[in-house]
Amino acid sequence: MNETDQKVRLVSGPLQAERLPDGSRRLLRALIVKVRDEEIVVPAGFVSDFRSLPRVIQILIDPARVQLAGVIHDRLYATGQFTRCETDTIWRLTAQSGGGHANSFQAWLGWLLIRLGARFAWDRARKKSRLA
Repeated sequence: MNETDQKVRLVSGPLQAERLPDGSRRLLRALIVKVRDEEIVVPAGFVSDFRSLPRVIQILIDPARVQLAGVIHDRLYATGQFTRCETDTIWRLTAQSGGGHANSFQAWLGWLLIRLGARFAWDRARKKSRLA
């Protein structure tokens, strides 16, 4: 077990979701992940695109290897439970953990691209949560 695996632990079991007509997916059961000492709960019914990266980067990072990270990242962007920096770091740690995970290069590259390009998504989510 590597250091990252010790920081991220899937508590609820694997992702279970149904594909929606627009290509996004809805969780069929809650997803619970423990990252360091924080428990993150993504409720059943949450809709995600299962990725946080642009499609063009799929050449370098297999989207199947970062699905769990994408769902958690989408949820944390929606809730604002952590800061943007913390949320993006959680994406990287989750992408590197578990079976079939991204390698270190892929996880760090994905993290860098998220840090550079996701400000608009974060701001939009914060504005949406203030209006709700």
